[in-house]
Amino acid sequence: MNKQTPCPWWLRKRILLPLALLVGLAVAGVIAFENSDTSLIIIYNETGHPLPPLLVRACDQTRTFATLADQESIRIGLAPRGDEGAVHVELGTEPPWRWDGPLVKPSGGGRVTVRLLPGGQAEAFEDISWWRRVWD
Repeated sequence: MNKQTPCPWWLRKRILLPLALLVGLAVAGVIAFENSDTSLIIIYNETGHPLPPLLVRACDQTRTFATLADQESIRIGLAPRGDEGAVHVELGTEPPWRWDGPLVKPSGGGRVTVRLLPGGQAEAFEDISWWRRVWD
């Protein structure tokens, strides 16, 4: 009859599983912290109808979108380059509808949420990533 030799203590499941969980949690935390430095602009269409072509400009970076359906949103992650600048939204209507919002930095975890409302109104909210609030 073969007698099994016991595993070394570091290869046992009650050691390996919690250790793997801790390492995975640490890696996920580092990845989340690194990504928290990206600034975001989020635009919601709450006008009640689809929007024509949309141009968004901030920090010397420009993005265009063909259309934006009602109750749809877009999310723009800013590259960490350029200077601090105001969020500029422009609709491809005749005459063009323009709106300038709050200042945003291209990095630092800032988030600007813009809600486009009926009647050509817009409102903006600013926030900072909670990771950056804690560590900065």
